[in-house]
Amino acid sequence: RDPFGVGRLSATLAITGSDLCGDAAFSAALCADGELSVAAVPSGQRGDLATLCRDLCASRDVDPSGIDKVIVDVGPGSYTGLRVAVTFVRLLGQFSSLKVEGVCSLAVLARHVLGNAEGSVRTLLDARRGRLHTALHRHEGGCVREIEKPRAVAVEDVLADIRGDHVVAAPPALAAQLQSQHGVSCLTATGWTAAALLVEGLPRFSADATALEPRYLMASYAES
Repeated sequence: RDPFGVGRLSATLAITGSDLCGDAAFSAALCADGELSVAAVPSGQRGDLATLCRDLCASRDVDPSGIDKVIVDVGPGSYTGLRVAVTFVRLLGQFSSLKVEGVCSLAVLARHVLGNAEGSVRTLLDARRGRLHTALHRHEGGCVREIEKPRAVAVEDVLADIRGDHVVAAPPALAAQLQSQHGVSCLTATGWTAAALLVEGLPRFSADATALEPRYLMASYAES
């Protein structure tokens, strides 16, 4: 610590704006000195991501200059939330030499719903126009591995790909719809915060902050 009492701890900041489960429009998690702190803006409320992160750092007496790594989920998820979160990380990268890592929201969701259990998870999001945004991940040996890349396909094609050994995960509203219309049982994740991005074994990737691109639900990258 410096003579003025400002914290100089090395720290990792995780940020999410995907709001996959309707819990929080924005969330930030700070891991410093082995301790985790989380802050969130409740879904449906306007929130300032920069203020959220500033106040989170202040609550731990961590100077922003002590942050050496930022992790952000790049989507798919909320269009506005992803755009704000990724733009914020890009801005941070332009004014510092911190390390930036990205991670697919669906990989995080797969790990989140499984907890410490192992297995294959088919994640589903509503892509509209009769389609579902989906990916398949496998959690094994403490690591999450992508089996199928995220893509948007017709509902009937996604349902035909679900095997008996697949865990199916979806946001609460979509899970209720799939259950009532197709008899598909889904796990729903609650308590979605940026802390989920800090779990070990996720397939995070290093990236230049200025090159980060959000993966929007309706983007062309997801078209099959």
